[in-house]
Formats: sequence, C-alpha cells, structure tokens
Amino acid sequence: MNPSIDRPVSSGDWAPNEFNGIVFPLPVRKRLLDAVNNRLPQKSFGYLLSKGHPRIVDDFVLFEANTRNSEAWRGQFESYGQYFKDHDDAGFVSTPEESWRIQKLISAKEMVEIGLFHSHLRHPANFSEIDYDMHTECHSHLCHMIISVRNPDFPQVRVFDISKSFVREAQILPLISRSEQENSDANRFDRWPIDKAIATAERLLALDPSGRPLCVDNRSIFFAIQAVIRIANTEIYHHLLTDGFLAGSADRYEEFIAPKMRRLEAADFNMGTEGCRIRHFVGEGPSHKVTLSPFYISRVAVTNELFSKFSLDVRCATSADVRKMPVSNISWYDAVIFAMWMGCRLPSEAEWEFACGSTSTGEWACDDESQLTRLAWYSENAKGKIQPVATKEPNQFGLFDMHGNVWEWCQDSYHQDYYSSSDPLNPVNILPSSADKVCRGGSVNALAEMCRTRYRFHEPAGFFAEDLGFRLVS
Repeated sequence: MNPSIDRPVSSGDWAPNEFNGIVFPLPVRKRLLDAVNNRLPQKSFGYLLSKGHPRIVDDFVLFEANTRNSEAWRGQFESYGQYFKDHDDAGFVSTPEESWRIQKLISAKEMVEIGLFHSHLRHPANFSEIDYDMHTECHSHLCHMIISVRNPDFPQVRVFDISKSFVREAQILPLISRSEQENSDANRFDRWPIDKAIATAERLLALDPSGRPLCVDNRSIFFAIQAVIRIANTEIYHHLLTDGFLAGSADRYEEFIAPKMRRLEAADFNMGTEGCRIRHFVGEGPSHKVTLSPFYISRVAVTNELFSKFSLDVRCATSADVRKMPVSNISWYDAVIFAMWMGCRLPSEAEWEFACGSTSTGEWACDDESQLTRLAWYSENAKGKIQPVATKEPNQFGLFDMHGNVWEWCQDSYHQDYYSSSDPLNPVNILPSSADKVCRGGSVNALAEMCRTRYRFHEPAGFFAEDLGFRLVS
C-alpha cells in the first residue's frame, strides 16, 4: 500500500521493493532546485541522501570540483559527438579528493546515498546514452535524477531507475500539480452556475475586430472551450465557438495553411521500438502495428510569421530569417489554441511518428546517422541556433525539419506504458489536462539519439522553452 502524499512519510511505510516511485518531500525538492538555479550557468552534480529508506530523499549533497575537461576525461566525453566538443560544461567528473570528502560527510550525517543527480543546461530532463554508460559503470545500485534548467523559471525534475536490462522513469511523490491554475481553470466552470460559466467563457473567447483573441492566456481559453463543450448545448456551442471564437477559421485555413499541407494516405506501420533495440530509451515499447486514416500535415513547423496572424509578436518585425524560423517558447496550450483558430489540430503521436519516419525502417528518415546532417539541424551542425524552416532536405514525404530544429508538441498525453494498450486504429492518448504532453523530434541542441523517429519525450502542458514549437495537422 502506498503512503498518502498528504502526510509525512517514514521508512516504516513500506517494505523494500513495494513501490516503484521515489518520495521527494517538497522542502527538500525546493532546496535542491534553489541550489541548482543559484549555481547557474554552472552544471550541478551530487548525491541524493536518505536516513535509511531506499526510496525516500531526506537530503542531498553537491560536488564542486569538475575534472571533466582534464586530459584523462575530455576525450571520453568528446567521443560522444560534437555537442561535447562545443560545450565543455556538458558532463561532470568529481575529483578523487572531493569524492572522499563527500563520503566522509555522508557518514557523519549518518545517511546513505540512494541516487545521484545532475542538471541539464540545454536539454530536457531526458536520459541519454552517455548517462546510461557512466551510470551503469559506477552507480548501478542508485536511481538517477535529472534536473533540466533549459527554462530556469520552469525547472523539470525526473527520476530514472536503471539496470543493465532496462531504464524506467519513476514517479515522484508527492505529486505536484503542473499548475495550480490548471486545476482552478478546469474546475471553476463546473462549480459555477451555468449562467456565470457561460458569461466567463464568453469573455475569455472574445475576439478583437481583426478576429484575434483578446485574451492572451491560451490556457484559460483552452479551459473555456472545454467548458463550452461540456455544457453540451448546441445553441451555446454555435454562439461561442462556431460563430464566435472559431469564426473565420475555415477561411484562415484555406489562405494560410492549405498551401503548406501534404496529404498522407491511409497506412499501416509498426510504431515504437523492438525490445532488442530499446536499450536506454524510455517508453518506446512494445513495437506494435498501427493503422492510420488519411491526414494532412504541414510540410514545415509553424513559423514566427504564421503565428503572428494569431498573436502580434515583435519577432515578426525583425529580419526575414527570423520570420521564417519556427515559432518557439510555445506551450502546449498555445499550440492547441492556435491550431483550432486556424481550423487545424496538433498531430497525434502516431501520425507524427509515421510522418517523420516516412518509408524508413531505420532510426531516422535516412539510412543511418552519417546522413542525418542532410535532414536535420541538431547538435552536430546547428551550434545551438534555431534555423529558418526548410533549409535542409525534406524526408521522403516531402516534410522538412521533422528531425531537429525545434521539438514539436503532439496532441497526446504521455504515459510511458501507453503502447502496451493503445488502440490499433488512429490511437490518441487522452488523459486529464494536467498530464504531461508528448513532444517529438529533437532540436538544435539535441543529440542524434533524441532526434530519432521513435524517440518519445514529454513536458507539462504549460511548459515552454526556446527550442519547443509545433506543426499542424488536419
């Protein structure tokens, strides 16, 4: 039986191995995130400590000295690719002297290490090949926490259980709502009398004379639309959505979107990764057959120029190159509402994977990694700079930048075991809005493995980052 997250947790709550998560009390979590942020732009590395229970974090300790750039270690890091040559802060190796000092400190505290952690400065909180190799070489008995500060105002924390045969993401308790505002937005319409809910939705869905939303909070717009749908009144639906917020979407689609779309015919394909090839990748199995109906997908990601039709932005008053770059710093809510306003939607995860891989059965839409630079702006060639769309070769479906440039939101909520039970026909995983949403494709900072066709990652719906955008489907 799992302990309640609303009360203190003691080491007597479970027998070992009863729980596949990790308890990370909020005060300890806050202290660790504050410490990581205070060290920026320096990378953080350390141990998670416990008073005895193998799944409860009671404290942590940070290392200071990093010998990653010493003659003994630099070559090993740089063997993992250009990213580790361009960024001498990618990776951490403690000195023997400090390791000994830390061990004495842990002993003096009468605690034990139950995990290690490190920060990602430019990547999501994902678990990569280099993390796997170094962890299993030295720390196979510990869990591994990664703290992504690619958006320092919205740090993301994830914990992985590691063995030679699998890597799994562990649940962190107590659960933190991805946004307290999400819960209040989702529930307030249900609590209010219907007249008040309708009046609030009408205000949030109002448009200016040019047809753009007056409300700049797309999360609130999203929940207002959900409330209108739940009210299930045809007259209200048409008034607030068909003839209101979505008025003109068909015309916008024909003018701005249709010329950029590519039709993909109905198809069967194998989604996910075969067990023998999963290695350290999380949530990619089992491989399973999926049938897709025909759909249209944009040949390029949504650009700053296109997004300005919906939201005026200073980015579109600058150079032509910036206008042609994929829009970024976009939350899932931003992407969903823009897509609806344009008469579209986000791709399902299955649609995205099929469109990305085209006819290739390999890891990318090309034969092997040596050809990836033809298709993608990523860590090997982008120097961390987002590029105008369609400046690399398209895949066999004629789609650009499915690998690299910016991560792309999908419609689905994320669950690492979803493939075990997903629908074989047009699968879409719909979970409560507070669940993380899938993002795919990698970015200019991503290693080649993160750009793989089948690579899955996820972020909170309200999250945004400089390398996170989207494309459209209809």
